[in-house]
Amino acid sequence: MKYEVFICYKNYSADDLSIRLREALLDNGIDAFVDRLDIPTRYQAQEKWERYRDEAICNCDTFLMIVTVGFGSSPQIIKEIKLAGENHKDIMCFRWSKLKPELMINLGDRILNTKDIQQIEFCTSADLVRQFFDYYERPKAKSQQNSQIASVTHSQEKAKEISSTVEISRPVSYEITQSIGNTSAQRVLPDVGFNIQNWSEDCLKAWVKVRVLLGGRDLGLIKGSKRNEKYLGYYNGETVWNLNPYYGVFGHFTLPHECVDSSENLTLIVNTTFETTSGRKIEYLPIAWTYDRKTNSWFIEPTTF
Repeated sequence: MKYEVFICYKNYSADDLSIRLREALLDNGIDAFVDRLDIPTRYQAQEKWERYRDEAICNCDTFLMIVTVGFGSSPQIIKEIKLAGENHKDIMCFRWSKLKPELMINLGDRILNTKDIQQIEFCTSADLVRQFFDYYERPKAKSQQNSQIASVTHSQEKAKEISSTVEISRPVSYEITQSIGNTSAQRVLPDVGFNIQNWSEDCLKAWVKVRVLLGGRDLGLIKGSKRNEKYLGYYNGETVWNLNPYYGVFGHFTLPHECVDSSENLTLIVNTTFETTSGRKIEYLPIAWTYDRKTNSWFIEPTTF
């Protein structure tokens, strides 16, 4: 059977989480695999159990890891991660907020540091469900031709051919946040965080423009940091961000100091433009993020200004 999502978890610390997430996904029409619920009882013998589990991984679209206590020490989880990597599965990594982002997992031929994977932090099972639907976009149906092309997307010599025929299969997400990376630490104004993640199979170039509005007054684009007395231009659209497949970047910038002590409404308008290796450009609609001074956090407005 083909599953849209394979849920990889440590049974003694995430059994309830995996079940709650699976229920939520099934309620929304997403077939999700959890070993103890989806492997038939007749396959309880170790060899048959593993064979059924492995087929589920090979036939899934997304390999989802719930990183909790004991996750990296499980021999079965290590096998699952290796098999997902060998089959080039889309990876989603959800980390319990009490754990550090750095977890070293010995895969035998190499050491995987979860710090190098884009992680989504969660606190409770309900939070895990909400975060999943915030970040997940269902895979598009692909023709046989596109499937064949996608199988060689990582071949450098075929890059131009592929990028000219394959649409971006998953979106690029970005976020204005006061969180520092994947940690629980918080930034304080005028410092603001910016996270961008390429979920697609394509290499992309990105241009980002962040405009500041204070009390309805336009304070202009963020110029960002300086190097050798020259603005780097990451947030005013002058410098390109290079985003490899499934690659994420945590950045930050400084607001005009008049934004700090003011009680006026503070809003950031973010424009992003992307370009594939074939030269095709995709421009996202502008998104408005408004600052909540009481909670030191940002929320998305339903429209732009």
